[in-house]
Amino acid sequence: MASDHGMAGAGRTTIARQVAEWNTDGKPVKLEFDFGDFKAWARRDGSWNAEGTVQHHGLMCGIYTLLLRVGHGNPGCMDVQWFREPVPVASIQLCNNASGMLSGGDLEFRDATRFDDITCAERIISCSGTCK
Repeated sequence: MASDHGMAGAGRTTIARQVAEWNTDGKPVKLEFDFGDFKAWARRDGSWNAEGTVQHHGLMCGIYTLLLRVGHGNPGCMDVQWFREPVPVASIQLCNNASGMLSGGDLEFRDATRFDDITCAERIISCSGTCK
């Protein structure tokens, strides 16, 4: 994902894991996504959350933004058909080699109507300003 005002983001894709919680129809009500550095979840009712830590390198400041998207792909999340473009979740300004937490969520998950089709998610960290 190229940005016209900074460094392109690094994407990381992971599989959707069903949490041991089902509705009366026997369908999962929550999916979890573990990106290693970030964790996220989405519920059938539309609520979702994502959080993780970013590390800034250098003295000059950069603004880091976490973006997420979900889609349907094969079991290894290769050849994924993404439902939409990545959506910004949270941003933080960091300076002086600091690390910071990016966290966000909502009660309205834009792909809740396609919940049963979700098998993969991607997290992207973009940076504008002085990014290394």
